[in-house]
Amino acid sequence: MENGSSAMRENDKQKDQEEVNLLLCLFLDGFGISSNNEANAVTAAKMPNFYNYICDYPVTLLSGKTKDSRRRYWSLGCGLDDDSDKFLQADTCLSALISQAGRKQLKIVASEQLAGLSIFFNNGQDTAYAGEKIDCLSSPATDEALRPLGKSVLRSIENSLHKDAETQIIFVSLALAHEASARGDFKETVNNLEQIDKLLPKIIKAVINKNGLVIITAPYGNAERTKDLATELADKSPTANPVPFLLIGNQYQGKTIGLTDPLDGDLSVLAPAGTLADFAPTVLTLLNMEIPKSMTGKSLI
Repeated sequence: MENGSSAMRENDKQKDQEEVNLLLCLFLDGFGISSNNEANAVTAAKMPNFYNYICDYPVTLLSGKTKDSRRRYWSLGCGLDDDSDKFLQADTCLSALISQAGRKQLKIVASEQLAGLSIFFNNGQDTAYAGEKIDCLSSPATDEALRPLGKSVLRSIENSLHKDAETQIIFVSLALAHEASARGDFKETVNNLEQIDKLLPKIIKAVINKNGLVIITAPYGNAERTKDLATELADKSPTANPVPFLLIGNQYQGKTIGLTDPLDGDLSVLAPAGTLADFAPTVLTLLNMEIPKSMTGKSLI
């Protein structure tokens, strides 16, 4: 990717923001970044589409400080570090600000991850904000295949894009990687990551065709550490490893927005350029909305 001058980047930023009319934020629960080893299902999986996006669009890593999936979702939604003593007591959150601005938002999530993307992402709010809809999909039982969940998520996204033109912001949890790694099944985790890779072009194309933007990130890792290498026991818990952040849209193709490119597409050698707390301010910037002073995170744009 080519880096332009600061002035050019500023002009591009203003132009890009004016064109945003649809934003889809895709959370790949369980998709953490770590060096290659026998327990890392992320590096074992064949994901050509994902790595093509890494090469073609701005990418970085976001760091977190805890392994607590609840705190990490809260950090994404509230713009505060995940170890903050204001847990569930932030002054505001992304979903509240979107609602106050009169914008429509949709959350698509499996029942197993519902609390993360609703209650914790929404700073403890246990009811939907005005203009917020939630499409809660059934999580497969532990003895059921996970693949149908991916198809259900895709179908929900496509339906929302075709039937609800008023929805401007869509938050999606695609938790196939976490669901499989939480079962302690390495092979299934690899297979599910590869299914995610096949779904990505379908999701992204549907949004790009409507002149929209897609952010791909994750609240926490899991699939990159499926077992403890010292004990050889399955590790089914979330990790504190950094997670990817990609910004995909026609206006960002071939750009870095000032971010460092990963060497040969290897995200594990990339130093995080931000934290989970930077997600909410970045979304607000893309939506041309003011970032509240109570958010300690900074926009990556």
